[in-house]
Amino acid sequence: MIKQKHAPAISLVLAISLFMTMLSGCGKRDAAAEPAAPVQSTETVSPAEPTEAPAVETQTGRQDGERFEDVIILEGMEETVRYQHIRNDSLGFEIDYDYENFVRHSEQDRETFVSRWDDPNNPENYLEVRYSPLNAEAAAASISEALSSDYEIRRDDAYLLDRAGNCIRIYADEVKGGGYMPEYLQTVYIIPAGDGCRIAAEHMYIVASEGFGRRFRYMMDTFSVVAAQMNAEENRQSASGSFTGVQGTAFVIPDGFIQLDERPNIGYQYTFWHPDYEIRIVVYEIAPGYIPEGAYETDYNIASKNPDATYFNHGENWFVQSGYNNNGAEIFYSKECSTDRGLKTFWITYPTARREYGDPIAAEFEKNCRF
Repeated sequence: MIKQKHAPAISLVLAISLFMTMLSGCGKRDAAAEPAAPVQSTETVSPAEPTEAPAVETQTGRQDGERFEDVIILEGMEETVRYQHIRNDSLGFEIDYDYENFVRHSEQDRETFVSRWDDPNNPENYLEVRYSPLNAEAAAASISEALSSDYEIRRDDAYLLDRAGNCIRIYADEVKGGGYMPEYLQTVYIIPAGDGCRIAAEHMYIVASEGFGRRFRYMMDTFSVVAAQMNAEENRQSASGSFTGVQGTAFVIPDGFIQLDERPNIGYQYTFWHPDYEIRIVVYEIAPGYIPEGAYETDYNIASKNPDATYFNHGENWFVQSGYNNNGAEIFYSKECSTDRGLKTFWITYPTARREYGDPIAAEFEKNCRF
């Protein structure tokens, strides 16, 4: 059964919620496309293998829930901090968090550590950790794309965390084109792993950034990756059948797919995976009032100039594209549509070597999908 829960309006990891709108399309049935010959890509969003994976086991030996004290340096002075070690097997990570200054909020698809002095429903200072099935480079590219609409960003592709090893760090601390500090600072760590990546995102009010920033850095240096269980019993059950999204998108999932828990912050995202054919289907909806200004126009312009696309078509409020990612190794097919019920997208990817299975499934899905 598909889950239809609206995620909290936490703004930091907006990039993941925009992954589909920045790279995808929608349309009518007469716009269906067959990918043609591969086109050499210059885009940075194509999937790529992570350059270095962190250790899969914790390096502390601490038990889940264990509490202990440590000393950190804040503003040049020593401070004793009381930590609690947590292990989240469904998301695949371990971390020590400062339980006297942060409150832990656990959800199925994320862990959030919110300042004890913040409103938990609208926090300003928090650290959020999520699992993503995307590889680190693809996730970093979409996060960079989204953050760069409001920020001048800096990216470090070999930022070293004490226990997780090298990761990609994206730092947003200057207003786009303005040359001045924003109200909020954002830092995102994308930690590669064999089953995707872990995304840890810091959000801080600028006047509190010195204290909270240092505390978050100490916490992140305790971060380590473990194998994600993905809530296996629930998520590995067959997800075949007819579904209707919260914003009215109707679609049919064929046999053999399982549902993955992967949701953005400002919309609804339904993700399905076929483990044998390596086919991914994502249906994404953003409700009216939550759509970033100019999102559809931006997506249209990106898709119409996408060097990876070998087919592009459009109508009054929709467009469709198909082609190849990763130098021809992966086929993609997508549609995007803007209606009075929101911005809607579906996106299908599968290895070119699996196209004998993927092509019919993509064609059938497009035939039955209604926005």
